[in-house]
Amino acid sequence: MPSSRYLARDAVRLVVEELTKNDREPVSILELGAGTGTFTERILSNLKKNDRLDVVELNAYFYKILMRRFPTHNALRLHHQDFLKFETERRYDFVISSLPYEGIPSRITRLLWEHKLSLCKPDSHIIYYKYVNFNRFRSRFEKQVVRNYFKDDKIILLNMPPARLITLKIDDPEIQKMYLREKAG
Repeated sequence: MPSSRYLARDAVRLVVEELTKNDREPVSILELGAGTGTFTERILSNLKKNDRLDVVELNAYFYKILMRRFPTHNALRLHHQDFLKFETERRYDFVISSLPYEGIPSRITRLLWEHKLSLCKPDSHIIYYKYVNFNRFRSRFEKQVVRNYFKDDKIILLNMPPARLITLKIDDPEIQKMYLREKAG
């Protein structure tokens, strides 16, 4: 099922707060696993001229939906590919993720987290959710990332299934990657 408007509202709240500030620098946002574009739509409606939203969607069906829903927007770049193969020189202020970690092997989860961290600017945020029924961390690396960079979480009951929305504050991604590698083994 697509994410509810309530989960989308809360997932992008911090992004929208930043986007609606006056006299700000351009904001770069990366969205992973956009699905039908529930989060994308909320972000796009607040982007200004020099902002950038990169959306990476692996699933061909969802990618086609995104192409139809958002055919032309100067600040949007849609990428139909595996996130682990996504390469860019850009670093992001926000990384919003809808990846289904519960169904991904721990080894791949670790690679996904390392790649996300490598794409973060200093003082950036990673925002993602886990379904409440599957609230445990299968990956020690993910658990360590959340433990070290936790900023906030919230349970969104008006979603099917209910979701735990987690916000992380990433101060210095390179130092953190090295530290996490040592801690997680």
